[in-house]
Amino acid sequence: MLRLLVAKDLVDLWRSNTLVKMLISYTVPLLFLLLLAWLVDFASFPIPFNLLSYAPFLGFFGFQFYSWLNGMDSPDYLNGFPVALPQLLRAKIVVYFLITTWISVIFLFVMAMVLDQLWALPAALIVMIANSIYIVSLTALLMGPRPNKAIFDISIMAWFYIGTIIPLLALFLISFTQGDMTIYENWGQMVSEEGLNATTSVLVEENAAGKGLRGILGVSAGLIILGIAFLMMLNRRWGRRPFEN
Repeated sequence: MLRLLVAKDLVDLWRSNTLVKMLISYTVPLLFLLLLAWLVDFASFPIPFNLLSYAPFLGFFGFQFYSWLNGMDSPDYLNGFPVALPQLLRAKIVVYFLITTWISVIFLFVMAMVLDQLWALPAALIVMIANSIYIVSLTALLMGPRPNKAIFDISIMAWFYIGTIIPLLALFLISFTQGDMTIYENWGQMVSEEGLNATTSVLVEENAAGKGLRGILGVSAGLIILGIAFLMMLNRRWGRRPFEN
């Protein structure tokens, strides 16, 4: 059933010409973020912004895309089919990742090139993917098929902002511990010489950058676990709800 719902959404996106609007709504903030990264790097801003400072926001921008997915058409007709609302929500999440992930990866790669921090790209990808899983799962759990209406519900939005600001702020602040990103350049050099076994050497470093990297990866792992937990809770929150938006 999940495959059928995903295929239906993809076909609807293509036939309704909504995909172009959705891609624009998703890429415009990313372009702004890319411009901001270039300006900060060009101006030699005293605060140590780096690739890992920007990576969490790529997942946060996905909220608008998820809203578009649920606003394409009314799901009321599905009340007469043998399908539950959580299945539809999971299908929306799958479509979200199918369409947005490659865009985010490209933007992170371009940003890494702009900032000359290519060796930090693997860690940034982990942060981006973890935050994307967490944000879209949290959104689906709290707002279900009605994110455009839920934004007017103070209680839902309060939980949403608490649930998003805390991890975003944590990852953003911890990213400053990476300093001039020398740790990633050293890792890249060691990988060239020793292979992937060099990763362990970087993770056990006791300096601020090493501890910060472990903190970033730890927070990212926690977000993935929470995201999976939220997906498992969809049945409990939305399992008996009718299809409506």
